[in-house]
Amino acid sequence: MNATEAAQGHGHARRAEVAEPSLEERIAAARASLSPAEDRVATFFAQHREEVMFLSAVEIAARLDMSDATVIRAAQSLGYTGLPALKAELREALRTRATPTLRLGRSLEDLGDDPAAVLEHVLATELQLLHDARETLRATDFARALELMAGAQRVVVQGLGPNAPLAEYFAARLRRMRRSALSVGARGQALADVLIDMRRGDVVVVLAYDRSSPEAELTLERARELALPSLLITDTLGLALAGQFTVALSARRAGGGMFHLSAITVVVLDALLFGLARRDRAGALAAAEELQELRARIDERTKGEVA
Repeated sequence: MNATEAAQGHGHARRAEVAEPSLEERIAAARASLSPAEDRVATFFAQHREEVMFLSAVEIAARLDMSDATVIRAAQSLGYTGLPALKAELREALRTRATPTLRLGRSLEDLGDDPAAVLEHVLATELQLLHDARETLRATDFARALELMAGAQRVVVQGLGPNAPLAEYFAARLRRMRRSALSVGARGQALADVLIDMRRGDVVVVLAYDRSSPEAELTLERARELALPSLLITDTLGLALAGQFTVALSARRAGGGMFHLSAITVVVLDALLFGLARRDRAGALAAAEELQELRARIDERTKGEVA
């Protein structure tokens, strides 16, 4: 099954009227089935989007030292009818989403040594990502996510690696609202302790970006075994993990490697927190007042103590 066919069968977290999956979603969904050569081509497609629009299969093949047939097969493995269809999608995405400020400075080398250029690039990129999120974050999915979390006895938030502090941030803010929450960053065998502790009444929230991980997939699998609802917060994995979650909130990030921009993730988490507070205004206000009272008591007791 190619990426497009998978998308057509994915009605759990996507509506029928949603547009075709993006190049990044197709790559994430198909990566496990791509040959090493096709994977190189797919990576080239993603990293050289503007160039690909103007290159033939022969020219791309020459860049990668492979046959043009491999380039065409790679496009087809991603669910396109061929390279022209892929180019058409890239042109449409460039027309509707990309701006000169977003395309400027795709790497640290491009930005040079001017701090002002770095600041402008990051601000412009984040603004564009927020604009894009209006298209990918669907109101019905967001409402469903709020419904699931509002009815949860406990929220289990998984974030691995750089996403671990974001998971803890979300869990801590939930606890401030008197909602039981646990952040999980365990990998390998340590994950078993987390999985065995999952129970009826939990809602599982998984932060997963770019590429899936065994831990994320096992956590979602455990949620399904226990009939627990699950929320996937992602950029491109909605298609790759189709059918493994209850609802997904997809918002594109920018950057690569250790330089991913994470503001859009915080925005999604804050929107969920704000939405939950709105559903229970009295409870949220009471929790905020009690938190301030406790802080005041702590300040009074520790006044004058040496740090």
